[in-house]
Amino acid sequence: SNASYPTDIPGIDKFEGRMCHTAEWDKTIDFKNKRVAVVGTGASAIQTVPEIHKIGVKQLLVFQRTPGWVIPRMDRPVSNWEKRLFARFPIIQKLVRGLVYWMREATALSFTYRLPIRHALQEIAKLNLGRQVKDRELRKKLTPKFDLGCKRVLVSNAWYPTLEQPNVKLVTDRIQEVKSDSIVTRDGTEHPVDIIVWSTGFKVQTFTLNIVGMNGRSLAEQWSESFEAYRGATVPNFPNLFFLLGPNTGLGHNSVLVMIEAQIHYIAEALLHMEKNDLQMIDVKQNVHEQFNQTIQSKLKSTVWQSGGCHSWYQDAKGNNTAIWPGFTWDYIVYMKYFDIDSYIFQ
Repeated sequence: SNASYPTDIPGIDKFEGRMCHTAEWDKTIDFKNKRVAVVGTGASAIQTVPEIHKIGVKQLLVFQRTPGWVIPRMDRPVSNWEKRLFARFPIIQKLVRGLVYWMREATALSFTYRLPIRHALQEIAKLNLGRQVKDRELRKKLTPKFDLGCKRVLVSNAWYPTLEQPNVKLVTDRIQEVKSDSIVTRDGTEHPVDIIVWSTGFKVQTFTLNIVGMNGRSLAEQWSESFEAYRGATVPNFPNLFFLLGPNTGLGHNSVLVMIEAQIHYIAEALLHMEKNDLQMIDVKQNVHEQFNQTIQSKLKSTVWQSGGCHSWYQDAKGNNTAIWPGFTWDYIVYMKYFDIDSYIFQ
C-alpha cells in the first residue's frame, strides 16, 4: 500500500502546483477548471481518470508508458427479487458464486498453462477496444504489444470513452522532466499543468515494518536479497512469524480472498499443533524454504507473467516474479489444507 513515485524523472520536487499520489489522495485539491496530468495507465489510473474528468477539468493529460489490456466490467445491481430468492434458497446463491469462481479459475488455463484459449480471450479484449475507441490512431496507441495477462488485466467500462473526450489527451512520449508549472516530454513538448496525479503503483518489493529475527537481522534486510517466503506465509530465521498474502500468493485471475482463507487455515493448524504439544518456537527449515521457492520460480517461467512479452511490477530487479501464484487457487487450497510438521524446527 506504500506509494511508489518514479525515480527516473528529474524535477518532481520543483513542481509548484498541487500534486498527489493515488495511494495518498489529497481531498483538498480542487480539480474544477484546472489543467490536470495523470501519470500512469494501470489499475489505479483507469479508476481515477474517469472520475477526475467528471469533475469538470479544463484539460486532462494522461501520460502512458505502456498500454494495458482492458476488459468490460460485467457489473450490475442485484435486484430485490434476486435478493429475496437468495434468502429463501441459499443454494442458488452458492451456485451463482460457484459459477463466478470457476469462470475466473478457468482463465488460469490461459495464463498459467498457455492453452489456445488465450488467443480467444485476447481477441475479446481487442473487440472491446475496437468497439469503444473509433479513432484509429488512439486505438493503435492503446493496443498492448504483450500477451493478455502479462501485466494486470484492467477492468473498466469508462476508461476508453473518457480518453475519447475532446479535453482529454493521451500522451505516449516519455517524460523527460518536471518543471515548476509543466511536464516536458522527450520529444521537446512542454505541457503546462496545474495539478499532477501520480498513478505509478506501489512499493511491492520493499518491506517497511521493523521486524527483527535471529541474529538481529531485520526482515527487510533478508528480503532485500531475495523476496521469498514458504507457502507465502512464513520465512526462516523469524520464529513464530506468520503473515498473509506474502510473496507469490497474489493472483492475476481470481480473488485473493481465497488465498487468504487458505493461509488462515494453515496458520491456525500450526498454532494448534504448537498448543497441543506445548511448543514455544516454530521456524521453517532453510532447505525446505529454498526448495519451495526454486519450484515456484521454475513453474513461473512458462506462464504469461514471465513469458508474455512484458516487464511488470510482479517482477523484482532480477526478473524473478515475486508476486504471483503459478497455478489454480484450488491447488493452493489443497496445498494449505494440512500443516506439514516435518518442514519445521520446533522447541
